Amino acid sequence: MTHRTKCLVFLVITAILWSAAGVIIKSVNWNPGAIASVRGLAAAITISLLAHKNFDWSPPDRSQWILAGFMAMICFAFVTATKLTTAANAILLQYTAPVWVALAAPLILRERTSGRDWFFIIIAFSGMALFFKDNLSSEGLWGILVGFLCGIFFAGLAISLRYARNRQPMKSLVLGNLLVASMGLIFCRPPWPSAFEMMLLVLAGVIQIGLAYYLFTLASSGVSSLEMVLITALEPILNPIWVFLVIGERPGFWALIGGAIVLTTITAWSILKTLRPSPGLQMD
Repeated sequence: MTHRTKCLVFLVITAILWSAAGVIIKSVNWNPGAIASVRGLAAAITISLLAHKNFDWSPPDRSQWILAGFMAMICFAFVTATKLTTAANAILLQYTAPVWVALAAPLILRERTSGRDWFFIIIAFSGMALFFKDNLSSEGLWGILVGFLCGIFFAGLAISLRYARNRQPMKSLVLGNLLVASMGLIFCRPPWPSAFEMMLLVLAGVIQIGLAYYLFTLASSGVSSLEMVLITALEPILNPIWVFLVIGERPGFWALIGGAIVLTTITAWSILKTLRPSPGLQMD
């Protein structure tokens, strides 16, 4: 297995782990800040343990602080958006990230976005629109606005990871999650969640955040920032599967059609990028 193929596998696993976020957040009866805080602390400990062999304890530089900032912002924003609006709204709006990456990556990373890339982005977004045809609602205007910010923060995270890939990005993820944990402490107050709900949050921090972002960061060394956000767009397709299994909510006809379009598009795009890389793409 080549390094690039391994990185693509890491991204698919990351999407699977991330896809459980909506169900977990909706299942815990606590405020968004407190949920983010507990998840952040568990994630920081997890990433520190996973990366301890090569962990650099020197003071972070500016690029690492920027990456940590995006990490903290996306964690807070996603939990808040999921609580204030529907999980479908929050996830869909977060995955406007490929557009922001396609616009910013050429300027910051010299990773050119070709016409072919834009074609696949448009097709994938069309599939996502069909997928959420019956679920996207106007519920929770503030949640929708925060979800829109999630897309920008996610794009910033992917670009920052690529930019800082040779600057100990794991340190930034630990720092970012510690920021989330400390900033959310003021929200950790009654009414307290049940012991089961607290266990869910800790497990989410360890597996769904800590392990997932660890793999996401490893993948950043072998794929472009656009691939990082477009391949993980499998997350909103997998999310309703967990909702169906846990809550019993069945995806509709358009959801199945949209999911098939997105899955086919991402698969075809990834294969094409592997066999025939864009002439202008510069990875280093």
